[in-house]
Amino acid sequence: MKKYLIDVYVADDHAMFCEGLAEAINRSDLARVSRQFNTLPACAASLKERCPDVLLLDLSMPGDDGVAFCRQVVSDYPRMKVVVVTVHNEYALIRRVLDSGAHGYVLKLSPVDMLVNAIVTVWRGGRFIAPEVEDIIQRSEPKAVHITPAEQNVLRLICDGLTNTGIAARLGLTVETAGWYRKHLLAKCEARNTAELVRKALREHLI
Repeated sequence: MKKYLIDVYVADDHAMFCEGLAEAINRSDLARVSRQFNTLPACAASLKERCPDVLLLDLSMPGDDGVAFCRQVVSDYPRMKVVVVTVHNEYALIRRVLDSGAHGYVLKLSPVDMLVNAIVTVWRGGRFIAPEVEDIIQRSEPKAVHITPAEQNVLRLICDGLTNTGIAARLGLTVETAGWYRKHLLAKCEARNTAELVRKALREHLI
């Protein structure tokens, strides 16, 4: 029985990169590049005729918004997987791309075997984020704040506007202990003052 090769489209305006990428993928014996496009309108027109299993998408196509295109094709063709292949490693853009529904994000300098791995992973229903991209996300995204039940009780009363004296009376603490909790929560949540602490507690659903 003939082995199934994952059908791949490549949208990238750099012809030499596109050709080299296609040759490398085709040598993998796991996937084949059946069509290549140097503009997003050409890619969009082809998708209306036939969809591949995986679309490799460059974000920096002249005159077009790659992120908006990604969001649109993910919505229009839910069975097709989209892996962004780009030189951009800025956290804000990475976040926008992933929020747009992209199934993978790989930098152009990554080894070809990593890109092939990304193709196979998303085709099988997974998500593939290149390790260096994952590092950027972990360094840039705010760390989750873990609040204990006792801290949450105090935080809830702080958000209700109670003073240390009011918190102490409500929870059966000393005023000094209530003040310690407030100071500890400010440090833990990296808040400069009580108003900022309240905003962060509400925004991140800490209470």
